[in-house]
Amino acid sequence: RSKSAFAPDFIVIGAMKAGTTTLSRYLAQFDEISMSRIKETDYFIEKKNYPLGEDWYRRQFDLSRPLVGEASPNYTKYDIFPGVPERIAGIAPGAKLIFIARDPVARFASHYRHSWSQGHMQVAPADLLASSNGRHMIECSRYGAQIDRYLVHFDRCQLLFLDFDELCRAPQQLCDEVADFLGIARRTIRSELPANTADQIANVPRVLKRAARTTLARKLDHVLPMSTRAWIRAAWSFRKPDAAPTLDAALLDTVSERLREDARHFRDLSGREFSAWRV
Repeated sequence: RSKSAFAPDFIVIGAMKAGTTTLSRYLAQFDEISMSRIKETDYFIEKKNYPLGEDWYRRQFDLSRPLVGEASPNYTKYDIFPGVPERIAGIAPGAKLIFIARDPVARFASHYRHSWSQGHMQVAPADLLASSNGRHMIECSRYGAQIDRYLVHFDRCQLLFLDFDELCRAPQQLCDEVADFLGIARRTIRSELPANTADQIANVPRVLKRAARTTLARKLDHVLPMSTRAWIRAAWSFRKPDAAPTLDAALLDTVSERLREDARHFRDLSGREFSAWRV
């Protein structure tokens, strides 16, 4: 792999709260693949790690592997992180893109629990849909609108659409599909437990999570082994999670109605039925 020609071979671009961490761990089991040291590099986001530069991004990967890839669900949040498809296309026009989709209403509810437990927001359910937080969560579940922005810059054949329900029900079958898409041999995968659940993330003190996201921490990441990072996280995981309020059926029905047209569009784009979805 030539230094001047470096670019990721594939990127899991989303969706948030749809199993991207679990999928990333499955892909890391393939001998041909190097997943990034930081699961969410957020490199192609101007307001996040793009300013750290190509050398920082390159250090995230084991370049001795035939394929390198990452998983950053922030890449499908166009309402707050614009310009990502253009940036990826400028550096890796031939990259293969993987999008794993979850029932948009269930994803919305999971996003709410995640944001509450993380301390990112504490908007009451009655105020949620009128808030900027609620509007953002809706936009993250508009999969069709997110993917439309990629199809301006990438051919449809470069995208693979996966079903979160299949990841939970038949992960081997899903990983076989990914292997075929990436052009590598299928392999028997070891089972992975669900990752990055709201409770798991909430157990880590907020000050530690904020420190890990600073520019200095990102710059020094390559000198800190992943085993050490995992040990630090485990050692400090003592915070009791904050339980988010329950989103009632009427609110979720409203969310479903707002997402109905986009869900139809996304089914057309993906060619998948997603028959278990609420919308």
